[in-house]
Amino acid sequence: MLRTRVLPALLGAAIVLTALTLLIAAAGKPLGESFQIILQGATGYPRTDAYGPEDAWDAVLHDMTLLLLTGLAVAVALQAGLFNIGAAGQLLIGALAAAWAGALQGVPSGMHLPTALLAGAMAGALWAFIPVWLKVRRGAHEVISTIMFNYIALYLTHWLVTERLKDPAGDAPQTAMIADPARLPLLREDFLQASWGLGIAVLIALGLWLTLYRTVWGYETRATGANRDAADAAGVPTAQRMVEAMLLSGALAGLAGAIEVCGTQYRFFEGFPGEYGFDGIAVALLAGNHPALALLSAWLMSALRSGAYHLHAETGAPKEIAVVVQAALILYMVAVYLRKRRVEG
Repeated sequence: MLRTRVLPALLGAAIVLTALTLLIAAAGKPLGESFQIILQGATGYPRTDAYGPEDAWDAVLHDMTLLLLTGLAVAVALQAGLFNIGAAGQLLIGALAAAWAGALQGVPSGMHLPTALLAGAMAGALWAFIPVWLKVRRGAHEVISTIMFNYIALYLTHWLVTERLKDPAGDAPQTAMIADPARLPLLREDFLQASWGLGIAVLIALGLWLTLYRTVWGYETRATGANRDAADAAGVPTAQRMVEAMLLSGALAGLAGAIEVCGTQYRFFEGFPGEYGFDGIAVALLAGNHPALALLSAWLMSALRSGAYHLHAETGAPKEIAVVVQAALILYMVAVYLRKRRVEG
């Protein structure tokens, strides 16, 4: 446990701190003050009149919800030996489907929110189906196909929101507002972004942990990812498990988009934040594809995002600092992952 999970995580944290230090220095900002501002952005302390813990936790818990779901999406696919780079596109498709379902007329009020969330999850799963079908039937590499489907999702949603699903009451490229019964309540009255979607994400993470490590399906899925040939020889239906894992992965990413619509934005619009799908890669790799550890890595990545954006707002330092640090972390974790696969196989 120490060598396989704790040490890589500690080295990842050291890389984050080193990269953050170098980037702040390159931006010409004082290190001590900058780290204090980043800490303030992540936790709200030290409190000021303009920014306090409520503001920080609102942003951090909002981002954590989306990063946890997209991180779980990447993690469950990796457990089956698939690298799903398409979570961003699946999130966009899921968000648009949820916005459409949330604005439908005649849906019973008690069913409107579940209908919107289910529509988002199903749309994300559907968007993941063709890449995994191409993988198991034709041997097409899922990294290439899911990246291509990201671009298809981006331009398809752009066309739909400007031509077919555009709000008739306005000129902006966006859908109509979802109905009040289709909205997720906020975690606190003084929050503006963080909703009870976080509770859904946490329950899914715990359920996925139990499923992957306490059920036959989970064992067979992990066996497929560890060594498909050996799993085939043992009688595991590896193609079926790969399809199921990828569909679940797409559903989780689509659900992330649905929660963003139902809990924060209340509509879909051109430029909808799909970057959480890519950031989920860092969450999954930092957690070693473990659903329970993804809770911690999602919080760490969301705190880093919030701190970096607060640093940008306070000092003018580039807000892309968080993106560069995440990229360095992804490269490190991919190297760890590839080394582990080489040693095991």
